[in-house]
Amino acid sequence: MMGPTTILSLLAVAMMTVDGRIYSKCALASELVSQHGINRDDAPDWVCMAFAESTLNTAATNANSGGSSDYGIFQVNSKWNCDPQDGRKTYNGCGHPCSDYLNSNIGDDVKCVKQLLREHRGWGFSYGHGAQCSSVTSSYLSGCTY
Repeated sequence: MMGPTTILSLLAVAMMTVDGRIYSKCALASELVSQHGINRDDAPDWVCMAFAESTLNTAATNANSGGSSDYGIFQVNSKWNCDPQDGRKTYNGCGHPCSDYLNSNIGDDVKCVKQLLREHRGWGFSYGHGAQCSSVTSSYLSGCTY
């Protein structure tokens, strides 16, 4: 039998919502180009990476074997690129709490990935891109208007 504290805790968790969104490939490409300054020729790489990392879900999280976690549509890593705010030491290279990457506003996510692209001189920071997108072409977004 559950006590009042347990019931209140369960209700609080049930009421918490993440303002997430699952994009289509075409919708993400369009937003990246029109709202976030991504070059049209680069959009297939961005969309492929997001699909490989999160299946285009802004609320996606993944716990890694080394103790870190990845957050959001681009799976920003808690050890290196965001602060999980759980007391663990983090580099927090993108300067945001990890929870910032779990909502439908992907502006901060894009800014972080742009920074990582500069720092790593390409997509080397993304396992998903390396595994699934290294030879992606514009045909990846065929049928999309962006």
